[in-house]
Amino acid sequence: KKPYCRSLPRRDDSLANQMEAYLERRNLDYSIAVANMWYPSSQAGDGAPRIVIPATSSIQGNTFWQGRAMDNNPKRYESPHHVSRGDAVVCVWPPRRSYATTSVVSEGPMDALAAAGLGCLGIALMGNTPTGEVLLLTKQLLRGILCTIIIPDRDDPGSLTEVMSRLVQLGVPGCRLVLPYPAKDLAEADRDLRPRLLGR
Repeated sequence: KKPYCRSLPRRDDSLANQMEAYLERRNLDYSIAVANMWYPSSQAGDGAPRIVIPATSSIQGNTFWQGRAMDNNPKRYESPHHVSRGDAVVCVWPPRRSYATTSVVSEGPMDALAAAGLGCLGIALMGNTPTGEVLLLTKQLLRGILCTIIIPDRDDPGSLTEVMSRLVQLGVPGCRLVLPYPAKDLAEADRDLRPRLLGR
């Protein structure tokens, strides 16, 4: 069995302005990202300037992460190599986390950040084929949430339709599927479309 990731990449605060500008270009909230422990690094796998996005896991010592490129790197995401992901997901809390009654489950971390910007708990599965243990942790994180909106990438809605079915079977209440049309995903949707998709 592969070991778990035990450390995060070294942060590089000289890239903080680049991280803020990158998120602003995508209409994403820099302050929410920082509050959820996102930070810039040039040592997240390949030397490229990346936003390090720590994941949440129920496994003690599992510090899995993803690194989103801030430049035109063809490899948009990096993750730690030769380790087990375990049950890790990216969880992004809105500023007033105790008032979050709606959650958004999506594929990518930027979608989760977009959801948090609208006052929702955002959970990114880091892909569209999550394991059973990933969905069990997702269920735990959704405890107390009244409505869960599943937003797949537009080019493959079938995979997250299956995810929604599995979450319902696990007892997650109030699940419904929303396509991000005409955007590719929630993060690509503009400021006017996002609240309409989430009924905000």
